Amino acid sequence: MNIEYLKTFVLLAENGSFSKTAKEQVLVQSTVSSRISELEKEIGQKLFVRNKNYSELTLAGKALLEYAEKIISLESGAIAHANMAGEYSEKLIIGTVYSLYDSHLCHFIPDFMKENADISIKVIFGHSGRIISGLSNGSINIGYSHNPYSHPGYICTLLNEDDVLLVTASQNRQFAHGIPVSKIKELPIYYSNFLYSTTHNWIFPKNKLFQLDIDIASKIIPFLKTGESYTFLPRKIIEPEINNGSIIEIPVLDGKIPPVQNYVIYKKEDEKSNALQKWLNKTGYH
Repeated sequence: MNIEYLKTFVLLAENGSFSKTAKEQVLVQSTVSSRISELEKEIGQKLFVRNKNYSELTLAGKALLEYAEKIISLESGAIAHANMAGEYSEKLIIGTVYSLYDSHLCHFIPDFMKENADISIKVIFGHSGRIISGLSNGSINIGYSHNPYSHPGYICTLLNEDDVLLVTASQNRQFAHGIPVSKIKELPIYYSNFLYSTTHNWIFPKNKLFQLDIDIASKIIPFLKTGESYTFLPRKIIEPEINNGSIIEIPVLDGKIPPVQNYVIYKKEDEKSNALQKWLNKTGYH
């Protein structure tokens, strides 16, 4: 069974989109389709039910997924173990959402590396679903996610909550003293994917499209500074710009935007791992 085909299969199972899978793997979409077709021929079963906008796993696909993740994890572990021989005593793989790395985790890594020269660190970025998937298939040792993971074999701890602010460029003073929720949908919003679905549906019409939608928070800030657009961002991401006066917060007058939550997740059986314990002690969460 081709390992690259299995990697394509697992990624497609996570995001349900042939086009997104092709983009993430730097492939043309026909190659993704071909790989899935070859796997289906080998298994002798359909692996996905293909709808117009989303592909869902069949029962056979769900059965294969568990083993595919284990196979990929074993390959990754074998390569890492071989590469570590004689140079590092342990390897720690950290999976994290982008915003928490930018605002929090990146500050710990330099000192941790100086204090633990025998530990190799790998940082993997992704959205919460991908981080949790990496934890479950063993390709990530410790994960940082906006979503909790309820599983008896894992420890999941709420790290913190970060206020989500409506912000705009400092020269855009029209609603500097505040805006009611009912008017937000009329603003030129650049979307940054930091509203929980219930909050999104409270503020915006269902299936609303935005002129600009960027799901890595820090990448939307330069666009925000150049015009009269608005966006929702966590306070810790936008705080430097608020402090230097280039961005201002627009108060929401008649409602509270729920904060974004950040969780740390790892397997219970890994709790005594030397590398993991040192990392948890360094970051102050365990």
